[in-house]
Amino acid sequence: MEDMKENREMKAIIRILRFNPDIDEKPYYQDFELEFGSGTTILDCLINIKDNQEGSLTFRRSCRSGICGSCAVRINHRAMLACKTQAMDVVKNGIVLVEPLVHLRTIKDLVVDLEPFYNTIEQVHPWLITDHTLKEKEEGAVTQADVELLGSVDDCIFCGACYSDCNVIDVDRSFLGPSAIAKSFRFTVDPRDSAGDERIRQLVEQGLYKCPVDQECEIACPKGLSLRRDIIEYLRCGAVSNDVGPMPAHKRLIMSVLDTGASVPVTTTQAVDEYPEYESDFHGIHELYIKKFEGEPVAEVVLFFGCIINRRQQDTAAAIINIFQHNNVAVHIPKKQVCCGSPFMRVGMRDAMKPFVTQNFEIFNTYASHGVPHILTSCSGCNSTFRHDYPGLAREYGLDFDFEIFDVGEYMTMMEADGNLRLEDLKPVKMRAMYHYPCHIRASELDESIYVDLINKIPGMELVQVPSSGLCCGGGGGVRAAYPEVSDRLSIRRMEVAKEEGVDGLLTNCPFCILSFERGLELMRESGEPMEFGIFDFYKVFSKAFGEEVG
Repeated sequence: MEDMKENREMKAIIRILRFNPDIDEKPYYQDFELEFGSGTTILDCLINIKDNQEGSLTFRRSCRSGICGSCAVRINHRAMLACKTQAMDVVKNGIVLVEPLVHLRTIKDLVVDLEPFYNTIEQVHPWLITDHTLKEKEEGAVTQADVELLGSVDDCIFCGACYSDCNVIDVDRSFLGPSAIAKSFRFTVDPRDSAGDERIRQLVEQGLYKCPVDQECEIACPKGLSLRRDIIEYLRCGAVSNDVGPMPAHKRLIMSVLDTGASVPVTTTQAVDEYPEYESDFHGIHELYIKKFEGEPVAEVVLFFGCIINRRQQDTAAAIINIFQHNNVAVHIPKKQVCCGSPFMRVGMRDAMKPFVTQNFEIFNTYASHGVPHILTSCSGCNSTFRHDYPGLAREYGLDFDFEIFDVGEYMTMMEADGNLRLEDLKPVKMRAMYHYPCHIRASELDESIYVDLINKIPGMELVQVPSSGLCCGGGGGVRAAYPEVSDRLSIRRMEVAKEEGVDGLLTNCPFCILSFERGLELMRESGEPMEFGIFDFYKVFSKAFGEEVG
């Protein structure tokens, strides 16, 4: 079987965006039909086309080993190295789309002017700055830990892929971009460098907090650098330590969390206060225990709504409860839900989040020790924090970690696999929508297919796939608080792209994405250019399909 796979051949169209500024008024696409086999890379295809079909085709190449980075192009709307991309892996409907990197001027065909990208690297002074007034023994000694930290970014080959796929650069060309930030990190953490504090201050001024931590740069990076957590969030912690971060808006947000226990103030009745008839005590935890159906439950779970759903999107909370009640799942909802701590982590103030982490651990471990170990989150930001930050914090704080974290959609998929999701009860919902894949769901390492597959189970639902991958709502990483103009441009751009596909609106499962999109729509109304477009909550739509409409 393996030999058959290795020897498999196929025929496909390589569709290339071409442009010669000397003779062409505008770029155009040209198709080339090729037959290729397993092991053929996109670079092999380009060379074949140039040698046998179109000698004027222009592209960069050199090492063919993923070392030089010169062959970076956009393949099916994502930046990749042509020499490392298997052609068979990227054929979609018989076509592979190849375009030049974006955010850079096209010189000819797939060759772009990389000077603006290199200029961002120069802005961070990518060299050691030594204080020669220090005696040798006072200079920082390099430890093994330092070597490992420095090595975490040394693989960068300056291919420009991350710069091309950066959402922020789409709407704000003053942003340095991921590669420049990574290069600054490399010298900031070097104990031999004397300008570390100054480097961080300059980074804050140059937009360190403009990144929505959507991880598009990590997807594009051919070397797999952990840009979000290991570099950007590390530098933000350094900014806080040096009193140059976070931004004033972040400080106000954190003060609100410290004062109220949540990232948003209470403006109406909290979701956890809307069901007083279900209040009970679970081994010292004041909770809601909701079981409206007859007979034994197929499962019991703990619902952690998160700040936004609990305090602003109570209809979403009701929809989630409805979904589980319809499928005979009893839910425990702790009334004293506090912030997961994500705002602290994202802006670099992790030291201030310990009380919240400790309280959540105490609640979750109590449930787990009494037979309810599954903690479900309906907020993608909470889920990412619980999954990726809490294990390390548990070790740091000496806390037990006896529970399991699941995303609500992920748990619904598990129920379907076990035959406990009553899909036969779903009623038609007539809607033509595009699914918006939240970056924090990706950060939880959950594939968008989880929600896409669930949505496609609803009769009458027509789901249009995103035509250009990696579009951001602009609501993550504290950008919405500190740089609302950047967040607004990103959210409006995302909706405009979807609207071009003729959909009724965007369908998503992230409360922050919904807030960002709703703000964008409101801004367009205020500007006199309203967009006839809907923002649909996955949970409310699914609850409606089960015959339980809310709101």
